[in-house]
Amino acid sequence: MNKCRKRILSLVLVVCLTAGLTGCTTYTNFKNAFFGTDPVAKEKTIKIGVFEPTSGSMKTQGKEEVMGIELAHDLYPTACGKTVELVYADNKSDMYEAEAAIQELITNSEPSMILGSYGETLSLVAGDYIEAANIPTITISSTNPLITANNDYYFSATYSETRQGDALADFTYLSQNKQTVATVKMENDDTATATIKRFTNRMKTLTGNNHSVVGSFELSTSSSDYTETIQKLKDAGAEAVFLAVSPAVAKEFLTQAEANGLPYTLFLGTRAWDNKEFLDFVKSSPKLHIGYPAEQAASTETAMSQRFMEAFREKYGEDAELSQRTVVAFDAYLLAITAMNRAMQTVHETDPDTIAASTATDAEARAKKEAWQTANETGIPSGTQIKDALNSIDNFEGASGVINYKGKNEATKSVSICHIANSMELPAYVSES
Repeated sequence: MNKCRKRILSLVLVVCLTAGLTGCTTYTNFKNAFFGTDPVAKEKTIKIGVFEPTSGSMKTQGKEEVMGIELAHDLYPTACGKTVELVYADNKSDMYEAEAAIQELITNSEPSMILGSYGETLSLVAGDYIEAANIPTITISSTNPLITANNDYYFSATYSETRQGDALADFTYLSQNKQTVATVKMENDDTATATIKRFTNRMKTLTGNNHSVVGSFELSTSSSDYTETIQKLKDAGAEAVFLAVSPAVAKEFLTQAEANGLPYTLFLGTRAWDNKEFLDFVKSSPKLHIGYPAEQAASTETAMSQRFMEAFREKYGEDAELSQRTVVAFDAYLLAITAMNRAMQTVHETDPDTIAASTATDAEARAKKEAWQTANETGIPSGTQIKDALNSIDNFEGASGVINYKGKNEATKSVSICHIANSMELPAYVSES
């Protein structure tokens, strides 16, 4: 050690000993300040994993979500004073590939947060690994409540299937004044079952009539002949039908319904009906009357939705088709960087001894103090710190509407019901959260 460095070190040690209460409390602090920090602290990037199917059968939907993430990253490329690096993991639209992809992403890239995946099964497969690694993750369009229900580290950026049921019932009764409904789903579809249950319960509450649901029917997965079910619907006389099936099945069902003389009926679908081919089909038939859930921004312009639209057209072109998934993915990225920034701010503003004092056990106190120290040294908050910050987000104004977590990891937000009748798009109905 040269004489100059020895002299500086001796001086600082004296200062620390005589003025320890002012913050120069450890040799480590001095060393980091004067001679450089731990290599991790010098990292100029903070990583966000993008866990999406960019190949395979779901690649179109996966790439739509990636488009939203990358657009948001273009506009907001930093978090915690560092450049955000997007690290990609293609789960290939396959549950076995997804398991390998999430493990590789976590092990090799060590992201602070993860976004994705499209496809409920793919998200569910990743859940255990995400929770074990304590990496907060935001699913963009997967609406199965099981994804977030038993995993504190898995969040949603959209509303759940059950929330869809409430919103559809509100639209049916409060907006369209329909008093009787029937439901149709594919056999063994548990997700549709949960949504239908929420829909029918809400209808019974709104109408004050336990007999407002006049029929519940299932379609066989082995046949595309729906004439028997259509006849049962005619006999039941329902004013509205919740057709909780895919766009492809819905198209065939509605074609057969029209051919078999089903009276002009309001058909309700899930957010999966936000499909260009299907909606073009609906608009081509003046006899069809449908409603399906969408994001709030479909009917409400916010400052962020305006910025999103301007940036989207600039990046992808005026003629680019816009998917709801892209809008929500944009918001998921914004939620991620907001949570990371908020977590880091909390670290800076919190005394470690105060943190430790609020814990139940000595082991927990030590763990929290260590997490605080690591975050201070690296400039990157821990997964638990980010998770807690994400839980605290309230009234977040995104491009898809206002998002609240309110201490939970399932997004609470308003739902727009898109409405098409007589081949025309009508003003959307907004069901408040």
